[in-house]
Amino acid sequence: MKYIVALLIGRFQPFHLGHLYLLKKTLQVADKVVVGIGSASIFDENNPIDYETRKNIIKAVFYKEKIEERLLKIIPLEDFFDDRKWLENVKRQVGKFDLVVSNNDWTNSIIAKAGFKVKRFPYYKRKLYEGWRIRKLVKEGKPWKDRLPDYLITNYKLQISKKPIIFNHVVLGGTFDHFHKGHESLIEIAFRFGKKVTIGIATEELFKHKLFSQTIEPFKIRKKSVSEFLKKNSWRPSAKIIPFSEFTGGADKRGDIDAIVVSKVTYSNALKINDHRQNNKLKPLRIIVIKDVLAEDGELLSSERIRAGEIDRKGRRYTLYAPRYSSKELLLPEKLREELRKPLGKVFKTTKSLIHHINKMEWTKMIAVGDIIVNSLLEKGIELDIKVIDFRSRRKPLKKKFQILNNKSQINNKSKILNSKSLEIENSDLFGTWNLGLSASINKPGTINIKTVEKLRKLVKKGKGWLVIDGEEDLLALPAILFAPLGSLVLYGHWQLGVVGVEVTENSKKRAISLLNRFKI
Repeated sequence: MKYIVALLIGRFQPFHLGHLYLLKKTLQVADKVVVGIGSASIFDENNPIDYETRKNIIKAVFYKEKIEERLLKIIPLEDFFDDRKWLENVKRQVGKFDLVVSNNDWTNSIIAKAGFKVKRFPYYKRKLYEGWRIRKLVKEGKPWKDRLPDYLITNYKLQISKKPIIFNHVVLGGTFDHFHKGHESLIEIAFRFGKKVTIGIATEELFKHKLFSQTIEPFKIRKKSVSEFLKKNSWRPSAKIIPFSEFTGGADKRGDIDAIVVSKVTYSNALKINDHRQNNKLKPLRIIVIKDVLAEDGELLSSERIRAGEIDRKGRRYTLYAPRYSSKELLLPEKLREELRKPLGKVFKTTKSLIHHINKMEWTKMIAVGDIIVNSLLEKGIELDIKVIDFRSRRKPLKKKFQILNNKSQINNKSKILNSKSLEIENSDLFGTWNLGLSASINKPGTINIKTVEKLRKLVKKGKGWLVIDGEEDLLALPAILFAPLGSLVLYGHWQLGVVGVEVTENSKKRAISLLNRFKI
């Protein structure tokens, strides 16, 4: 069967005799060919040659092989790290085609799933003609030119060098909030490949809609963190730090920039910047994508996760699930009791002073541990995100157990309690006179139950709800601090002083961890 238009896809890093074989095989089964150059703008050790050079090389091949009339066009195929977006871009740029020729499993899988015909020709002397083998020979200073069509060597200056490529001017941008290892990696890569580096730090206009944006550090602090890292590595003289309030950071209008460093998360912005540069008749930037920097749980290390209270700046997860906590509960040692009698935060002796403090700022979340605190604030119309109660006060059962749950601002009757998805309850007879056959999460006095703590963590992540405790809830203020997003307020009762309010910061989380590590297993 003869096809009308075939799409030949490859990275051509560099174009070698194996590619020439594949091209000729494609033209045996198709009248015309579109050549798609993959990883068009990406720059790394596997993609040293830029798109324009590869495009001109392929044009030279068609000219020298006297098959120019069979080339429809050459198109750049960007990496999208998203199968659907990649395919959409292919269809948009190519137009109509009958066949795809490629030896890449990932490419062929996407194309075949979309219903297109895929043809895979056998490799031609694969041990000789593979891009990575040729690049390795170049790096080692060994002969490599005989693996390319001879006219590319004699008639065309091929940009492939043993020396590492260094760009004159590299840019990167970000919020650089709660400066962490991912930020360090961005900057390190920029200085590895750039003589001059410009670092853009986002202003509020760009991040005001981000998750927990109210706890993003002020510009001055974020700039200081970047400056200190540059100074530590002796990079400050060759770096410039600028604020930016639009996603391009001006990189779409400047002709003196060669490359941009991004993460996979911000890669799409680099593609948009190159689109704008094309409209402004500027050369596209080479895009350097850093490897993902992961937290200890295998998930991405990010400022957002730090603000959400999930991890610290080193990627360590705030959790009690670790080998140390393999037992069912932690026991409060006697020598720690006295220390925990000291308030962990600010003390409020009256509801009025507490409410004044609450209204002073916008808290990320408000978590209250204790029946009297919860009830008092709900009666004053204060909305609480997480309510932890045990139907006790000073270890004595409340006379009106259900006053809290019946509070007008929350739940007004039994049926709503039973149907509430935000009420963490399991099974037996905590509710006494109701005889509902329900029980709360178990947490014995003087202990922290690991399963109950995990329920609390999930509840905090969900955002809102009740956690009813069978036992005593006092010590759950510590894991509440541990799990809460930065900028949250955790309230708990102190039997002598009143109410203690703890603003959740990186330091208060460290203190909570320190205290929890002293519990007995």
